[in-house]
Amino acid sequence: MGNEVVYRKEKKVFFRDPFIYRTLAKWLHRQLRDDAILEHVVQEHLFRKYGEVFYFKNDFEIDIVVGGLKIEVKAERSHRGYPKDVTLLSKGEIPMFLLRGM
Repeated sequence: MGNEVVYRKEKKVFFRDPFIYRTLAKWLHRQLRDDAILEHVVQEHLFRKYGEVFYFKNDFEIDIVVGGLKIEVKAERSHRGYPKDVTLLSKGEIPMFLLRGM
């Protein structure tokens, strides 16, 4: 299998509506993680643009694989080495990324 993207349904779930995410977290008495919320926002943006969003998991996880893009979303800059074709987005970079015409 190697580094090839396998297009199948995985058990990673993201909520398209942040209200549902916040409500469920409150109901379960769980703390919302900033990185998860940021990841959901980017996923939803790309889902609306491409119609499908996948993720990759092998020795490392790539949050979003879609339309030739590989994106990892972090609340803070990661020190972990990702392949060169993976775009790392931190909290401050996401607004500009969402505004760019891709």
